[in-house]
Amino acid sequence: NWHKNKEIMYKFSLYSLLISCSMFLKNLSLLLLCSFSPEKETYVNIEDILFLFNCPLNNFKDFYNEQADKIINKNPDIVGIQITKNDSLLSGLYLCYLIKQKNKNIHINIGGSYFEFFYKKFKNLKDFFGIFFDSISIGDSTKTVIELTKYVKKELPAEKVTNLLYIDNGKVKFNENKTPSKIKDLPFQSFTGYKEEDYFLPELVLPVRFSTTYSCYWHKCIFCNCSENLQYIPADAERFVAEIEYLSKKYNAKHFIFWDNALHPKYIEKVADLILEKKLNLKYNIYARLEKEFTYELLKKIKKSGCIAIHWGLDSGSERILEYIKKGITIENAQNVLNNSRKAGIFNTVHMIFGYPTETIEDMKKALEFVKRNKRNIHSVILSDSCMFLEGSVMNKNYEYYNALIDKTDEFNKCKINIINEIKKITKTNECAHLINQWSYLYIAKYGISKFKLINYLIYHYYNNKNKIIKKLINIYFKFITLKLEKN
Repeated sequence: NWHKNKEIMYKFSLYSLLISCSMFLKNLSLLLLCSFSPEKETYVNIEDILFLFNCPLNNFKDFYNEQADKIINKNPDIVGIQITKNDSLLSGLYLCYLIKQKNKNIHINIGGSYFEFFYKKFKNLKDFFGIFFDSISIGDSTKTVIELTKYVKKELPAEKVTNLLYIDNGKVKFNENKTPSKIKDLPFQSFTGYKEEDYFLPELVLPVRFSTTYSCYWHKCIFCNCSENLQYIPADAERFVAEIEYLSKKYNAKHFIFWDNALHPKYIEKVADLILEKKLNLKYNIYARLEKEFTYELLKKIKKSGCIAIHWGLDSGSERILEYIKKGITIENAQNVLNNSRKAGIFNTVHMIFGYPTETIEDMKKALEFVKRNKRNIHSVILSDSCMFLEGSVMNKNYEYYNALIDKTDEFNKCKINIINEIKKITKTNECAHLINQWSYLYIAKYGISKFKLINYLIYHYYNNKNKIIKKLINIYFKFITLKLEKN
């Protein structure tokens, strides 16, 4: 009866779409838990979701209705919506729901990594079709987009659309194709049709992948779903740089993010050499493993070619845990690489996970010690307080065994929270910028897109400005806005 309690509903309505309301929707929250059984199915109460969407205290109605109307006014045949993390689940479904309510003839296709991981857990998945969407893209969707267009135009039967989940005679069907597309066989990406005035950042940042498979050249970490897909087929460096050059000229873009799981040191060196050879004036971010091959000389070359930031997958500061999860790196190498990268002038973001099987309080303390020792070389940390049993990972395939090895005692959990908070204090350089990003849905709903664009403009300059006084003033402004949002 939570929805009958107006006081509780009022207190949490502002957070509803921001954090997916997992504290309200008990069945849905099972999908958001990190330690889930691979065999577990859950019945999601659609009535609860629809009540939340239609509740008079839903402060997001005006904003999402405005977005839905903008989409519908373009008279599309198909609308594609991507959901990549749990805090986008209900907001994505809400937009789908509003579009469907306003125009049932629009075909809504939903996709994204979050839905791909969890759609199998929906025991009543078929009930979502028609209310929220008409089809789901799963896996490699490079062919799906074109084939789905032909299906909507009635030029192709549904069963011929690659990697599509849909309803046929009351049953959910899936046209699975495990043969991945190769980038060399695909045309360059097109961003034609996107309006620059609708973009949230002051400059365009284009995403480019060097492989169509959601994989990694290492693919051995026991917690990662990359271990399922052993096919790692990167594009030739020449092909990859040719696409960057094309996009840069066509859209006057100078900023890129190479968003695959990890770039091999030898591969990114080839890319850097070609960028320098072609004299392309670019800035880009990459994801990488802390391999010993990332020497100071190589990182200096990467920096010269335009790399401004690297997301490093450290995952643990304990040598024992690194060996246990088969990470393939050492603490000594990680420290050397981070030092080399900082000296080369690159912004280092380190990813760390807590709550691994067999992890002890001592292991977590070693992670904290690692951050303390290397705080000069770590500019930002992205922390996960639990290890997900991602479908396709070794841990997921042996769920009962690995789940039993996770320490779930109060003592362990309290220590974990304290250590995570300590790490946040040590690496608080970008704390306020992260806070604003976390409040983004609420900020847009309350103050509108124009002010949100201003915030993103400040965040952009916060990361890129070397003037400490300006950074401090922006930081103070962020704190003021955060306190204002919390108060409201």
